[in-house]
Parts: sequence; C-alpha cells; structure tokens
Amino acid sequence: MLTTTLALSAAACGSGNKKAACDKLQSTIQETTRTGMTQINDPNALAQTYANAAAKMRRQGKDSGDGKVQKAADHAASAMEQLAGQMRQTASGNPQMPDTSNLVNSGKELKQACG
Repeated sequence: MLTTTLALSAAACGSGNKKAACDKLQSTIQETTRTGMTQINDPNALAQTYANAAAKMRRQGKDSGDGKVQKAADHAASAMEQLAGQMRQTASGNPQMPDTSNLVNSGKELKQACG
C-alpha cells in the first residue's frame, strides 16, 4: 500500500520521547496500511482512515519533544491528508491516480528525523 514507504522510514529511531514517538508513528503507519488494504474498494472509508492517521501522526510528532520529528510527522500527516482528499474525489465520481510523491518525500524526512 502507499503507506509502506512511511512504515519503513519510521523504523529507525533515537532515544527517550523521540524513540517512543517514532515507535508510535511506525505503529500508526503499519495500522493504517493494514486497514487501508481492506478498504481498497471503499474510497470513502479509505479517505477516513487516512484522515484519522494524519491526525494521530500530528499528535505523535508533537509528543516527541523533537522539532525535527514533529516537522517530519506534520509533513507525513499532510501527505496522508492529500491522499484522503484524492480518495474523496474518487468516491464523488472523479477518480484520479493517487500522487504519492509527497508521501515518499515525507517518508524520507521521517527516516532522517527518527534516525
């Protein structure tokens, strides 16, 4: 799924609150991937899954106490929100190919922040 890139990126983390936040981010991404795989044929549900994950990721980034992790989590959350919007467009009869470039870039940023 699209979020696999993020899951791999959040795997390497530092110590303390930062490590805990990165672990939680990785868990959120993995959970979103698992749930999303079951919603391929329901773009509205998939959009909601992405939106919920984005909100959770923003909280987890903020809780890290690390500016780089927070910024990376915010960017990853924005990429998830973008995908949610694309899924909503698909559900409303305007299908579009998901643009995953922001997701890939934010995954790289998250990997660096958590490394």
